[in-house]
Amino acid sequence: MKRQSSRLIGINTKHMIRHRCAAIVSSSSVGYPPRPVIGLQPHFLPWTVLAKEGSCFRFFGTGVEKDSQSQQQDQQQQDHFLYNRNLVQTRDYESYVIGLLHPPTIQPSYFALRALHVELASIQAKDTAVATMRMKWWLDALQTLTTLSMADDGTSQSAAALRGNPTLLGLEYAIQRHNLSHRFLERIVETRLADLERGNQGRFDNFQEMMLFFERTHSTLLFLNLECCGVVDEEADKVAHCIGISTGIVNMIRSIGYGHVGLPRDLVVKYGVDEGYMNDPRKLIQGEDPEGRRAIQDAVMDMAMVAGDYLAHARSHQGNIPGEGKCAMLPAVSCLRYLERLESVDYDVFEDKIREIEHRDTLTARWWRFGHLMYLARAHLTGVF
Repeated sequence: MKRQSSRLIGINTKHMIRHRCAAIVSSSSVGYPPRPVIGLQPHFLPWTVLAKEGSCFRFFGTGVEKDSQSQQQDQQQQDHFLYNRNLVQTRDYESYVIGLLHPPTIQPSYFALRALHVELASIQAKDTAVATMRMKWWLDALQTLTTLSMADDGTSQSAAALRGNPTLLGLEYAIQRHNLSHRFLERIVETRLADLERGNQGRFDNFQEMMLFFERTHSTLLFLNLECCGVVDEEADKVAHCIGISTGIVNMIRSIGYGHVGLPRDLVVKYGVDEGYMNDPRKLIQGEDPEGRRAIQDAVMDMAMVAGDYLAHARSHQGNIPGEGKCAMLPAVSCLRYLERLESVDYDVFEDKIREIEHRDTLTARWWRFGHLMYLARAHLTGVF
């Protein structure tokens, strides 16, 4: 109980600095392609059980003969699982692949959490007034789900409305099956809502503020993922905390080359980055301003170094993670591969070698995705990332 309460109130900054893991959460850089890797269809992967298009292996139910009402409920749950899985497949392909490496009984809960992450991240990219209203709806919906836990069997108007949303229904299943911490779910939405109300639009005043945002979103999402795996452990939380922050930083770096320059303002001032390039980096991509490009390059290197430090700490302590929680740490593989590639081009995010991996149909992107699958498979089989 002591460990649980410490997670709910957040991680003490001074304590985490001693672990090289300052308590210092993010809009996800989603948008990965929905198609499988170079002709490698999902059903060729022997270590995972996948749902085919239009149908699904029964993760729900016991295989015992059921009445028509129970069968209908099982079918509805499978439909919700398919919706969430397909949403993640379309919008966050790397997380989709990682989800396929989770045990089949955990996949419905995993994809419900990731679908929530995708939904919230897409809201932050919209007009502030509309985005704030939508984010408040999600917060109210989660609070209703938390307080009522659908105990009224859908008789109230609010519960009936929630039952029409596949992601919330998937979260209801996850909460009931894995006893997820309600406060973690609310913290993710509250953090994004506060960011919207400040009008930051994904920009942070300083690096510390940015890392605090990542800790409260990405790291908290990994805490929930661990709970889905049945792991409630302080040492595992520390590793998840580091991976969550590094994932947020890497996603922020990946968005820079596409007009969503997420550099904290203190780095912008430190390296003299032209504010005009924050939303329109075309001149930098075309090489018309080498000095401006170099300024962003230096700022990116600072961010990448911090992400690398967090990943190094996570790798050095990964032996403390229980075996059933290893799959929750697989996002570290994506971060490590991207940082290695970024270092090979001297941290220039506008290099074609970096930009091409984000496209769907280029040979470079396909080869990258195939390699990514192999690295994930190795980490999944060995338990080491």
